[in-house]
Amino acid sequence: MTDNLAQKTRTGILWNAGNILFSKSFRLITSIVLARLLFPEDFGLYGIALILIRLARKITNMGFGAVIVQRKEITKQEIDTIFTVSLSMNFIMALGLFFAAPYFAQWIDEPRIVPLVNLISTTFLMAAFILTAENILKRNLKFKALSFSRSISSAVQYSVPILLAILSFGVWSLILGEVLGTFAAMVMALFYARWMPKLYFKLKAFKNVYAYGFKVSVVSYLEYFINNIDYLLIGKFLGTVQLGFYERAFNIMNLTRRQLGNTINESLFSAYSKISGDKKRIVFNVSKVLNYVSLIAYPVLIWLFFAAPSLIANLYGAKWYETIIPLQIMCLSGIINTLSMVFSPVIFALDLTAHRIKIQLIYLVVLAGLIYLLIPLGIKGAAFAVVLAAAINTGMLLYIMQKKLSFNLTHFFNAQKTPLLYGAVQVTFLFSAITLGKLYFPLRSIPMFFTVSIVTVAAFGISHVIFKKEDYQNLLDEIRSALHKKTSNVKPT
Repeated sequence: MTDNLAQKTRTGILWNAGNILFSKSFRLITSIVLARLLFPEDFGLYGIALILIRLARKITNMGFGAVIVQRKEITKQEIDTIFTVSLSMNFIMALGLFFAAPYFAQWIDEPRIVPLVNLISTTFLMAAFILTAENILKRNLKFKALSFSRSISSAVQYSVPILLAILSFGVWSLILGEVLGTFAAMVMALFYARWMPKLYFKLKAFKNVYAYGFKVSVVSYLEYFINNIDYLLIGKFLGTVQLGFYERAFNIMNLTRRQLGNTINESLFSAYSKISGDKKRIVFNVSKVLNYVSLIAYPVLIWLFFAAPSLIANLYGAKWYETIIPLQIMCLSGIINTLSMVFSPVIFALDLTAHRIKIQLIYLVVLAGLIYLLIPLGIKGAAFAVVLAAAINTGMLLYIMQKKLSFNLTHFFNAQKTPLLYGAVQVTFLFSAITLGKLYFPLRSIPMFFTVSIVTVAAFGISHVIFKKEDYQNLLDEIRSALHKKTSNVKPT
């Protein structure tokens, strides 16, 4: 049983990683093309519309999806009840958005977002189907099927906007991509889950899932405000153009930060829920996962920090230059948040959500306060605020992990010894290379981009020859093991 769970968990992480690699690589290419075809203001309008949409999605979620995964036993009646309640709430929310959009537009002083919100609110009619079907797949550890489903929907979501942007649809390209991508996600999730939606409600079944779901939903609501307070304040005080620059910087960094965390967390939440009584085993696995996440996050985000000027200039163009410095600043918060996200599945699996809520409340107040104080410095100040707040949040999470799980600072830093060591070498090499390279070609030039990329690989190779740490080899062995064990499966189940 234990070996089978470990195998399914490793396989789940691998398939999630494969989906992330495909969808986010596709998204990166799409974002580059769209950045050439559209303008910062288009992305700013899209970002403002998503502020309202994301809040509505959080409200309708109610944490029921996590209940399907977390509970050791769940009946068909309870699943059908979750679907029925979710569908009802999403329908009501779609109507609410239609009437709320003009008032939000008036507050933000941007009337153009009203029709954008009205169209994208149609995705709520599909959300209940996606939530239930995807969490059934997670509960059964069918991450290969989930990955196929998401990859197909991502291909739709990120390819449609390019065609529409070429046809001069402007910001509507992004909105229609969101709608069609959601529709594809619904169709594929239902196909792979082999689940037939049924309208059913039983009060007893609802009560059985509500208590845990409510706590998870509170966490979700707070996460929404934490993830969007910067967008909201920048849009309010600096306008859509500056928000467009900030949105672009955040999403480039986010390709690594959030998706790396989500890749692991979706698999580990299911696994931790099944071993919640064995805290020593959880501590061991958290340390191991933290080590693997650090081994990936450090070199990628350090590279992104040094490559940002040439990357933005050559892939996105001169009109996006204001994105460079905020992107570099956000690389620091990206590393911090990626590490802290490793703790999330543990907190949910052990039902420590009350502690998580307290931390999030403090985090939100600190983040909003810092952004408000530093926003006179523009989007650079907002980016600095995000870094400072992320460091405080990680410290609070570590305190809870130590108090409730005996996961202490020693575990935390031991997991990062090798990434920190290799990272220090990488920073030294890249700083020297850029200092010397600027004597021969501009910082934003294509030669500089290739210099940074080549030196990054060289720094890793030299570090590995000198220090010969086993961490990276262990990570590769885990990947090979998961791949080898999965080759016997011909098709998703």
